[in-house]
Amino acid sequence: MTEKDEGKRLQLSLDKLGDWEKEMSQVEREAEIYRIKKTQPMYAKRRSILKEIPKFWYIVLAENDDFADYISPDDLKYLEYIDDIYVYYPIVDDEADHFKDFNITVTFGKNPYIPEQEITKKFKIVIQEDGDERIVSESVEVKWPHELSKINPSVIKEKYKGKDKKDMSAKDKKNYRLGMKSFFSWFNWTGEKPGKEFRNGEDLATLLSEDLYLNALKYYIIALSPDEDDDANDEEDTTEGEELDLSDDDVEEPELPNKRTLEEEEEEENEHATKKSK
Repeated sequence: MTEKDEGKRLQLSLDKLGDWEKEMSQVEREAEIYRIKKTQPMYAKRRSILKEIPKFWYIVLAENDDFADYISPDDLKYLEYIDDIYVYYPIVDDEADHFKDFNITVTFGKNPYIPEQEITKKFKIVIQEDGDERIVSESVEVKWPHELSKINPSVIKEKYKGKDKKDMSAKDKKNYRLGMKSFFSWFNWTGEKPGKEFRNGEDLATLLSEDLYLNALKYYIIALSPDEDDDANDEEDTTEGEELDLSDDDVEEPELPNKRTLEEEEEEENEHATKKSK
């Protein structure tokens, strides 16, 4: 066999492998769709059971270090009133553009601190030019806790609507950045405005849908188990600051290095004001 013939045979084999990969991808897709359709009713059944367990989702979320990395310390108080978290895949009813599209529903029960509400945020899978997948979403309305209204980015933006962004006070800028770190800002994340919305929104959506939701029972049991290493991994949380989304051409704002509660911010300001008055 000549070298030319060997080259043709190799190319033929590579072409066959290419066809095999396409077939395998289709089989894997069909298998995943089958799995989703078979397991969705089981998770719906689990959903009704979990609603009977007091503070189930609060325990799962509040004790999870990965989840804590994506939210503000001020949010923890309100996680207690989450009655339900549910992940639904529209492909179950053959209504999805991509079989991995999903919705996350978060329900806050009746309480004196945050309006009772059920929020469903929809996520879609987008295939990029390089073939990689990424998640995008739609902004969805959420009613913030009354005590956090002063750092609600939407409220602050409305206050300065039609005005020059330079008119924003230093206080409102600081509150805006604090609000952009809140779990409640995640509901407005779209994945289309990098640097001008909740940071790491895609990562949080993935954590909720592919880890915390699926493994909720495991995390609940772990959270209730005695921890012998409470002081072994004490680390200071850090986050990046948020930019002000007052217009499409906002300039970047300086980053804030540490996670701090709204109460801590106000205490520092009061101390600073007291020193200046002396």
